[in-house]
Amino acid sequence: MRIMFDPSSYHIIIALFPRLLGAVYFFAFGAFIFQVKGLLGREGILPIEQYLRYYSHLGKKRFYYIPTLFWLDASDKTLYLVVAAGTILSLLLFLGFTPLLIFPLLYILHLSVVSAGQDFLSFGWEMFTLEITCNTFFLSMTSPPNLFVWVSINLLLLRFHFQGGASKLLSEDKTWRNLTALKYHYQTQPLPNAQAWYIYKLPLWFHKLSTAIMFLIELIVPLGMFGNEEMRFWVFICFAGLQGMIWFTGNFSYLNYLTLVLSTLLLSDTYLQAIFGSWVKESSPSPPLLDGFVSVVGIVLIALQLISLWNYFLPQARCKKILAWFQPFHIVNRYGIFAVMTTRRDEIIIEGSDDGIHWQEYLFRYKPSEITRRPRRISPYQPRIDWQAWFLPFSDFESESWFHNFLLRLLQGSSAVLKLLRHNPFPDKPPKYVRALLYAYEYSDADTKKKTGAWWKRELLGAYSPTLSLKHAEK
Repeated sequence: MRIMFDPSSYHIIIALFPRLLGAVYFFAFGAFIFQVKGLLGREGILPIEQYLRYYSHLGKKRFYYIPTLFWLDASDKTLYLVVAAGTILSLLLFLGFTPLLIFPLLYILHLSVVSAGQDFLSFGWEMFTLEITCNTFFLSMTSPPNLFVWVSINLLLLRFHFQGGASKLLSEDKTWRNLTALKYHYQTQPLPNAQAWYIYKLPLWFHKLSTAIMFLIELIVPLGMFGNEEMRFWVFICFAGLQGMIWFTGNFSYLNYLTLVLSTLLLSDTYLQAIFGSWVKESSPSPPLLDGFVSVVGIVLIALQLISLWNYFLPQARCKKILAWFQPFHIVNRYGIFAVMTTRRDEIIIEGSDDGIHWQEYLFRYKPSEITRRPRRISPYQPRIDWQAWFLPFSDFESESWFHNFLLRLLQGSSAVLKLLRHNPFPDKPPKYVRALLYAYEYSDADTKKKTGAWWKRELLGAYSPTLSLKHAEK
């Protein structure tokens, strides 16, 4: 069998890959249509107009440091147009329209949203998507696919997994090192689902075994990518199994889907010919000049990834400087999620009042609130305000500027922001006061759940914010 460095053995999946990536982009853009105004619009929590105005003093350099179309216009209409255009283009890509035209447009639109999205678009999967898009665009430019770009995108898949495992060990977090981390994860992850409640109840040996298998898949199994087609097939099975388990027990936006899609590049024609062989047509060879240009690009992409990998383990000022040149465009990124495991779950509960005595709770759509509400499955949809609220207990109120703005919008009664929530206890007019309380949440035991229907139990720890009125919040 031919080794991985011969892309001609992977002709079918390389041809189908843009369609699969189009499906992921559809989730990324489509889900954001319903949130963009409340998060980034003029009456939203972090208006893009204000953000860009703050950096306008950079002059022409602002286009480099914050590469976004919203420098031209940041109105709510333009926000909608950009996200809607991304949704339509992703659907066209999935349906098989010309990748060479659509990929640059998707990259520009997605980069525009990520660059100006501030706290709400600062997650690793946004950067991961952009890096994959860059590699896939150049992979699609030539026929047969360029060898160097093929090596680059495979290296990206390897680096994503290997850095994910290494980050957990390099953090020196004791729960990862003693293999107990997943015992906590199912309860403390940002947005648990119902399955996580049941998995959490399994014995400690199961969680330790699961953690050990995860390390095996992230640190050892990727080396099989350098083997023959059969070895790469089994690497795909391992990667797919890991993503399937993460998906089954949690809600991580479209990350599991994106990682699974990238992992399909491990599947050679041998495994896909019977089903998809008739879908893929042979195309004429690309001009040597074009292939030469793409080869140069592929070598640069490989070099950047190797520099990133080296700098990850042996940081050097020169490497950091090189990577910093490309950082605004997310062509090469640093990976590693949950390097330090959270061992307890604290939640911020927001309340409003008209008299400062009787308080009513605002309810988020998906993050834990009422103890009897079943945790939902929502991925690949990402409710970004629910996700962002998960980070609040890790810092103090004063340092979370987006949260200050959020409370201000509640006092102002912003309809765009209130649509992000599941329940507004003040539908007729906004309250005079708001406050944020800190609660400790834990899963209920089986008997309690059976008798009362409670999935959680919670305990008030104290105030997270002071009591705010519109006068104080506007300062």
